[in-house]
Amino acid sequence: MRTRELVLTALTAVLFCGCPSRPGVKPVTADKVVAKSGRADYRTIQAALAAARDGDVILVRPGTYREEVKLPENRKGIELVGAGPDKTVIDAGGGYAAVRFNGDRHRVSGFTLRGGSSHGAYVPGGKHRIERCLITGNGDRGVYLSTMSGDGRAVIDHCTIVANRVSGIYDGNEGPGTRVTNSIIADNGRGIAIDGEPDKTIEVRYCCLKNTSTSNDEFAGEGNIRKDPQFVNPAKGDFRLGPSSPCRGAAADGSDMGCY
Repeated sequence: MRTRELVLTALTAVLFCGCPSRPGVKPVTADKVVAKSGRADYRTIQAALAAARDGDVILVRPGTYREEVKLPENRKGIELVGAGPDKTVIDAGGGYAAVRFNGDRHRVSGFTLRGGSSHGAYVPGGKHRIERCLITGNGDRGVYLSTMSGDGRAVIDHCTIVANRVSGIYDGNEGPGTRVTNSIIADNGRGIAIDGEPDKTIEVRYCCLKNTSTSNDEFAGEGNIRKDPQFVNPAKGDFRLGPSSPCRGAAADGSDMGCY
């Protein structure tokens, strides 16, 4: 029999990130709980995923999880929910990617994804959701949408994708299907690199694009800005928004752009 636990979702930065412009606390029911210590079903994220069924919600409590997380190929609709990017970190430790999205329609929210020798999030196929994540410090791309196992596409919402060596997002698809909204893509080698034509391959709306080096980053989507997001202290990895940041209140719903 499945054991379920009522928890509070990391979608609320009021609880986890201290940001008053986010929606109110929303209760969710977790099927599995992961924690470094104390009461939990599993000590590693991968162990929880190995036991997951379609549609399971896995709550990951605060801590730094040094593992390469691989969402299962034979499952759909798993939700992996962290306690917020300032509290829950997936560090690949030089492995290929912090999170690999196998399967279809999985959702990952509330994490920092870092330490990938190649990528923070690798999407070789399927369509997935990446929400309220800080994706930084990866050797190649922050998010890589590949055609390796089909057409890898994602909805990327309220993410901060910053300081990845080659590009913030790379979309290898030539057709539509990926949407990036309410996010900050800044100070990567390139911002958003694509194989197809801008605005025909990837929809970008209400995003801040800053310090990029290719013309592919000229997206005409509604609400996009090209300004310094004014992070608090990026040199020390503090990517919260400063008090006068143009990203404050600039998301589609009037909340802040980015993961905080």
